Amino acid sequence: MTSSTANHTATAETPEQIVLGVDAHNDVHVAAVITVMGVLLGTQAFPATADGYAALLQ
Repeated sequence: MTSSTANHTATAETPEQIVLGVDAHNDVHVAAVITVMGVLLGTQAFPATADGYAALLQ
């Protein structure tokens, strides 16, 4: 996830749980990663193609 980031770092002493959500559309899927506290860590769009799905899984 590279298009949007926040200054938030988890440490080994305080592990951070994250949530990945995907908004699926006909031509593009947009993924967002947030912490359980609602801090946005990043978003990225992927084409709705076989290559886009593979990139999303990576």
